[in-house]
Amino acid sequence: MQTLLYIFLLTIGASIIQRISGFGFGIFVMMFFPYFLPSYGEATTLSGLLAGSTALMIAIRYYKHIEWRLMAPLLVINLFVSFAAIEYMATLSGATLKRCFGAVFVLITLYFLFFEGKRKLPRNWWVKGSLGTLSGIMGGMFAMPGPPLVLYCISNIEGKMAYIATLQAFSVLLNIFYTLFRARVGFFGEQTLSWWGVGLLGAIVGASVGTRLFAYISAEALKKIVYLLLLVSGIVAML
Repeated sequence: MQTLLYIFLLTIGASIIQRISGFGFGIFVMMFFPYFLPSYGEATTLSGLLAGSTALMIAIRYYKHIEWRLMAPLLVINLFVSFAAIEYMATLSGATLKRCFGAVFVLITLYFLFFEGKRKLPRNWWVKGSLGTLSGIMGGMFAMPGPPLVLYCISNIEGKMAYIATLQAFSVLLNIFYTLFRARVGFFGEQTLSWWGVGLLGAIVGASVGTRLFAYISAEALKKIVYLLLLVSGIVAML
């Protein structure tokens, strides 16, 4: 029962963040899930299921603004890389994964705190390949494909609605495949569906609250708070 309560409350918070800033669901819940769920693999599976469900609610609302052609190259590259990353992840110990995941948290935090939005990226194949690969590794191993995709979308999408809609569509499609890949290597546990059901209720509540707060809370201020929490979580995981 305590685990279900944690999942419900954390999903509310993560869904609010996702609704306001367009990403961050996996970043937020993965600060906590690995510490009270049975295994790191099950934590990434639940995070992906709930992130995809939350993104679907938002994507449906803004589906007319999705830039499908922009998504295609990064999506294909991401799926090939993430499949290999999840296969490799299945061979590692939980302790090793948590240390790696802590280091990734620290690097993501430092990037977003100091470099986000400072430089626009061109829409060439080198950039698409690099960001698609990085997103696939981060999504497959750490349930956090978002940061490289955010960087690409910020540089190449004009308009708030198109930015939000395209990121959510990315999340929905990626997490469908991630869940299949993780189930293949045994990360879809017996309790995963019941955890997802409870988390889905939290996602509905969080998305509703986030919609109402969207006009009042600065996305930048919210992201700064999340990044500081992320930095602390990363340092703790590494130690």
